[in-house]
Amino acid sequence: MLELVRGGLAGLLFCVWLGGCAISPRPAPIPDLATLPARAPQAQRLVFEHNGEWRELLALIRHNQTSLRLALLSPQGQRLLILEQDSAGARFLPGAAFEPPFSAQWLAERIAWSLWPADELEQAFAGSHWAVQQHEGGHRIYYRKQLMATVSDGDNCHIVDDVQAGYRLYRAPLEPDATQEKSLCPIP
Repeated sequence: MLELVRGGLAGLLFCVWLGGCAISPRPAPIPDLATLPARAPQAQRLVFEHNGEWRELLALIRHNQTSLRLALLSPQGQRLLILEQDSAGARFLPGAAFEPPFSAQWLAERIAWSLWPADELEQAFAGSHWAVQQHEGGHRIYYRKQLMATVSDGDNCHIVDDVQAGYRLYRAPLEPDATQEKSLCPIP
């Protein structure tokens, strides 16, 4: 009898473990950094919207053929954290001023979805459970045929609407006059 209970408990734990794996998506492949043309560091406005609240940060994005770095700064210019993406994966570098409510992988994926064109994402997703579908004004990201995010691409505005996590990320160039009322991006 005890053996039957142990076997049933082990089976139940295995099913729960499998269910957890099925629910959590695997990390999305990120295109090869060499496919993104190298640029001088870019100052950006990054706004995170979640549950009706939003936080505006400054971001400095720098990338070359081997790595991408995103420094998040407070509106006053204080460094809050640095995200690094390279062949070893995504990680926050030591010395962060706060613990973000998302992982380095999550942020790296959303930044990648707004930086790379859909055809590069499609090539990176090949052979995985991830897919990209282009539409007018942007693209949609799917995992196992389930919509994960929509990305709106404009000349000066990129919006990643993560429908699964409930976050919306706005990325736009920092205007020459940061106090300017009218933004290039429909930021809340």
